Amino acid sequence: MLTMAEIESIREMYFRKGMSKSEIAEHLGKDRKTIRKYLQQEDWSVVLQKPMKKGSKLDPYKATIDSWLKADLKMRKKQRHTAKRVIDRLVELHGEDGFDCSYRTVAGYVAEVKSKIYGERGCYLPLEHRVGEAQVDFGKAEFCRSPHLFPD
Repeated sequence: MLTMAEIESIREMYFRKGMSKSEIAEHLGKDRKTIRKYLQQEDWSVVLQKPMKKGSKLDPYKATIDSWLKADLKMRKKQRHTAKRVIDRLVELHGEDGFDCSYRTVAGYVAEVKSKIYGERGCYLPLEHRVGEAQVDFGKAEFCRSPHLFPD
């Protein structure tokens, strides 16, 4: 691919100076077909092709994983599937040779599905400390400054 400066010089030599395509090709050391291509080109927007999505090794197992994670909604939090447990169960079902996905692939998919099932947990309350007050876990205590101990 040529730079815009080279393309502009090609177009200038052809349209303003009246040089032939062969003369321009000889002058610039480019192929005549390249010169013709850039002279005929009217749309300079680059059309990018979308990369084709490949299937994942995990695709045959996704329905099974989804069913396990949806069934976990009825289970206590500590009893739910982790990515490690999902891998262990898939290896039990399909054997060492039948299941060959990496931990990272399974963990990414499990995290994605869990975020859809359980939703976002981004709710929190801001913690504010006003002057002279503090928050503790074990209870409430009042402190006051004694003018005898700390004179101004």
